[in-house]
Amino acid sequence: MPANTRPEHPCRSLRRRSVALAGIAALLALASGAALANDDDDKRAVTDPTPAKGWIITLGGSFEMGPKYDGAKSMGPSFMPSISWRRAGEEAGFSAPDDGLDYALYETDRFSVGVVGNYRAGRYASSNRKLFGLRDVPWAIEAGVFAEYWLVPDRLRTRIEVRQGFNGHHGVVADLSADWVERFGSFTFAVGPRLSLGTAPFMRRQFGVLPYEAALNGIVTPYKPGGGAKSVGLASSLEYAWSPSLSTTLFARYDRLVGDAANSPIVDKLGQRNQFSVGIGASYSFHIGG
Repeated sequence: MPANTRPEHPCRSLRRRSVALAGIAALLALASGAALANDDDDKRAVTDPTPAKGWIITLGGSFEMGPKYDGAKSMGPSFMPSISWRRAGEEAGFSAPDDGLDYALYETDRFSVGVVGNYRAGRYASSNRKLFGLRDVPWAIEAGVFAEYWLVPDRLRTRIEVRQGFNGHHGVVADLSADWVERFGSFTFAVGPRLSLGTAPFMRRQFGVLPYEAALNGIVTPYKPGGGAKSVGLASSLEYAWSPSLSTTLFARYDRLVGDAANSPIVDKLGQRNQFSVGIGASYSFHIGG
């Protein structure tokens, strides 16, 4: 789901922090009122020889502190909701916190392919006086396809997402990842490398500087990046299942901008190549139908 950075418009920071806290509180309140009933349903599903009917819906959200935009020094909060569903009786699969919101059109025990979407927040000059004179980069919706394959069943997952941008940029981005997954009782730990790429239209929108922008800003120089690798990094997560219905996840990610992205004056003079993000998420599952 994510893009690896989620820049934040300054006017939305406080509001989204409130939405994040309220969302997590609502999830916990809902869980406390219905966890026992849901646990009973799950236990019956395990012991009852009759095939389970209906669907398991999982609602969640994550609160993250990360760079305000690609290459920024300063960090800001963001909140991202999530939803998934599976047939009753099916085991919940693994999903990394930075996966896009996806829907599998075809899947087997080891391979799946389908559609995916992601939200990328914008970069706004009003959020940092050093960005004076630079064009705003509005938020973007990215839609495309994903494919993932378990090289080692239930242990080593590889995944690729290729997405086309709309509104904030009109380039194509690709995120490649691998995750080693270990389960210890109620804990699930995952860690693995990340690689992000972008076409020239994406890179120019995020890291390019037009001559008039350079003249107005006075610090940066004109710059026209090409397509290629944007960043390499490492992501990890630790999930704890409080019950069959409720789980929480801690996660962290490090990315280092490379290539034309790293050489941009927006990064080299106004920001930094090293990008860190940390966050916490919660999810609640319930049964419908059947």
